[in-house]
Amino acid sequence: MKKTTKQLIPVHQMDEQFSSGIAFSYIEMTDGLDGLMMNAHKNEIHRDDYYMFLFVEKATAIFTLDFEEIRWQKAVVFYIRPGQVHFVSSAEEMKGWFLAIDPMFVEKEYKEMFENQFYTQQPVSLDASSFKTMREAACLFDLVANAKQEVFNSQIILNMANVFIGLITEQYSNSRLDVSKGKSRQAMIAAEFRNLLVKNVKTMKSPSQYAKKLNYSLSHLNESVKSVTGFPVSYWIHQQIVLETKRLLYYTDIDVKEIAFSLGYEDHTYFSRLFTKTAGIPPTAFRQKFHE
Repeated sequence: MKKTTKQLIPVHQMDEQFSSGIAFSYIEMTDGLDGLMMNAHKNEIHRDDYYMFLFVEKATAIFTLDFEEIRWQKAVVFYIRPGQVHFVSSAEEMKGWFLAIDPMFVEKEYKEMFENQFYTQQPVSLDASSFKTMREAACLFDLVANAKQEVFNSQIILNMANVFIGLITEQYSNSRLDVSKGKSRQAMIAAEFRNLLVKNVKTMKSPSQYAKKLNYSLSHLNESVKSVTGFPVSYWIHQQIVLETKRLLYYTDIDVKEIAFSLGYEDHTYFSRLFTKTAGIPPTAFRQKFHE
């Protein structure tokens, strides 16, 4: 008898939660994670189809994002891309501001900054001056969002949202956490590859497929990606496959054969070997390790 599996990781839809496409709120956790769930959206393992931008004024918490535990221990800014699996693992205290926004409302230059990173992002700590600026912007945004304006209110809110995002973008730019480090031609090519990879990893497994789709020679694409990230195209294809596999191994009961099929592999034995070689542990052992 086939084992009953859990549902796939739920996806929170912007239009189901925030009809206007923008939501800005203040969170203050007063009673552990139960308090957080009462004051914000439900704290469950999930993905969103929208961006989340956070200005955390104060926190002692662990946030899990795409299988990495990220500790919030002071004033930071942070962001979550659409599609990333996340939830608050543990928390003693937390207060700050969060913005949920439909990707179509985010300025192109800001979006490029957040989409062009190959590695899982880390929060950026704020110095006193940056903290003051962020707090003043957040308070003004909150005031505007709750005003009873009628004629230009939606446009003003959108402008304020991009001011808030712009300040966070500036912090990431200054911190040099973005691997592209500038607007060089090679960085742009690497960014194009990454965006294509995230959207097509289930159907495109060969470096030559990405080169053809992007209209570059394979050698040129490889050279560009390696110069920016230190690794060739094939490495990132395998890393993305492993990341998607880890998500399904940890958050669902789907067996390895089903996972292989869902990621575009008909040969589950080959898929298991690929995962083992890339992750350093067989898929079944990975699931057992994290479910102990």
